[in-house]
Formats: sequence, C-alpha cells, structure tokens
Amino acid sequence: MATINFAGNTYAGEVLEDLLVYTAKGNETYEAGLIHVKPGIQKRYVLPHIQLGSIIQDNKPTPTSTEGAANDTTGFNQYKLSERYLDPQDFMVYLEFNPRDFEEYWRFAQPEGPLVFRELDPAVQKTMLRLLLDKKDQYINDCIWCGKKGGIDANITAPAGATTLGGASAAGPMKYFDGALARILANLKAQAATAPTDADKNELASGKVVLAGSTAFSTGKDVEDALYAIWKKTPSNIRKSKKLKFVMGWDTWDLYDQYLTTQKDYKYVENPDVNKRTFKGKEIVVIDGIPESTIFFGKFSTDQDSCLWMAIDYSTDEESVKVERLQANSEMYFFQMRLKMDVNLVRPGEIIVWTPYKNGTTTGG
Repeated sequence: MATINFAGNTYAGEVLEDLLVYTAKGNETYEAGLIHVKPGIQKRYVLPHIQLGSIIQDNKPTPTSTEGAANDTTGFNQYKLSERYLDPQDFMVYLEFNPRDFEEYWRFAQPEGPLVFRELDPAVQKTMLRLLLDKKDQYINDCIWCGKKGGIDANITAPAGATTLGGASAAGPMKYFDGALARILANLKAQAATAPTDADKNELASGKVVLAGSTAFSTGKDVEDALYAIWKKTPSNIRKSKKLKFVMGWDTWDLYDQYLTTQKDYKYVENPDVNKRTFKGKEIVVIDGIPESTIFFGKFSTDQDSCLWMAIDYSTDEESVKVERLQANSEMYFFQMRLKMDVNLVRPGEIIVWTPYKNGTTTGG
C-alpha cells in the first residue's frame, strides 16, 4: 500500500488518497470543471491530430493518379498529421518551520515529552499541511492561465497594470510551464508568421485559435461588445455544444454585472442581486487567475473532449509529501513536495479568445 512518511510515523490509504487528489484537483480551475487532468505522465504525453482535406472530384470512368494526387497546399486528398505535447516540468514546494513557534496554539493536543512534530495530534499535522496545499493550489490555478515557461518574455506585452505572464504570483514565479494564454499567443504568433517554421506549421496543423478582439475593457459595454464579437466568430459546427463556456476573471465580470444592473435601459436585476451568468445560453464561469480584460470561449470540461488539458506527475508515493526534521540536531522541520505539470490546448481551432495581450506581431481581430 502506498504511504506518506510524516517524520517517522506512517500513514496509508485514506490519507494518501486525499492528499494526491487534492494535489491534482484542488484548484479553482478544476473545481469549476474547466480542465481535463491526465495523471501519471512522467515525461511526455502526445496529443495526435489528424485532418482530411477535400476528397470530392469529377466522376470519370478511370481516374488517374494525377487526378487523385495529394496536394499539401490545398489539402486535396491529404491526411495531415500533427502532434501537440504535454511535457510536465519539475518544480518544488518547500517550507521550513519550527514547531515551537506554534506551541501556544497546539496545547489542546497535549503532546507528551519534548515538543516535536511527530508527537502532535494528527489533526494538527493535517491542518498545517492543508494550509500549505491551499497556497500551492492557488499557485497552480494561476499558472494554468498565466504561466510562461522560462519566466517573463519581453516579446509578450500586457495592458498597463495587468498580470505579467511568467511573473510572480502570491506563491512564487510562474515560470515552469506555459499556461493557456501563453499557448494561445504562440498559436496566434504562428498565424502571423510571414515565413513559418516547421514548428509554426505543426502548431497550426492542429487548428488556429480565433482572436475576436484585442482591446482592454474599461466599461461593461466593452465586455458586452466583446461577448457578441466572440459569439459571432464561433464556428457554427460547435455552437450547439453544451460544454461551451465563457471563462473570465472577476474584474471583467464586475464591469459586465454592473452594466447589466445599472446602465441598461431595462434592468435585469435589482442592485443587491447578481445577474445570471450566461450569454447566448452559454455559461459564464468567473474564477481567479484569469488575465485582465481576457475572455476565453470553448469546450471547457473535465472530460477528454475539453479544449484544455493538464498533465501531472508525482514522484514515488513515499516522496509525494515529506514532513521531516531538517537534521538530527535541529528542532526545525520541513514540508517538501516534488511536482511535474504542463498545460496545453487540445483543439486550438475550437477556442475563441478576446485578449489585449500580444506576442510580437500578434494583432486583434
């Protein structure tokens, strides 16, 4: 049975399962049902795509090979294969602490003998660990949307005062893997390339993100106009999907909510109430971590048909969470978690976005 080592005390089964599930799913993006998680990916997970071009031509008694020859430029009689990847990247959660700093809050546990972590009530240990995991989950949620592998990229510009992709979150730098917006900007940059590289061609072979607009929001009317623009640019073949969702941050929603309540000729709700979070019958999901003045629209779910996937890995079960004494002659302890994660888009051609963030020559729709 898998175990976690708490400074010499072994816990198994239910505790470990709770911690691993919390590690993988305990963030707002997952809890809102916006991302599919692929666990246990140690190195790379390949997302293959195949597309078939035109196959209809004039009827002839005896077709020739020339008439049926594949044409890569037009797509005629051509299967196009491409790959997208989930490459989990390593990072670590680490914290040192002295149990004596919290002695007055642990008196209810009545530890016997010298105050050491292993002698405390398990509920105390779980509480401290949960606080650490809460902070870690906030970090993961921010990175899903605002991460940039390698850290801040000078080619990516953001609106004044907005979150910097790859910058520092409240828990640490978002530099270990590309988040959803960085992936989208890379796709848009490949679309704008005048001399596309092989990497650009592979990026676009699996679909082209639709950019509906690129201005920052200052009023609720701006948000409403953006929602209409996104809807009008949504491919007709996916409009009926029940899994289509608008995803935005609280800054954007608050502008729109106030506009619906106070600025419309006919008020939807009274001032104390919250407007219904839907547009054209599609759910509007409001969560933390979304870049400013940015709206995503696509199939966001926990199922395999979600447009957003995350790969995760954890080291051996023994090392997933460590709580141990720093060294034999010290009363200091540490928490440590070694994690591997990555995020990618599955079908970029089914994602419509409004964002003022730009990557090089990327321009708005």
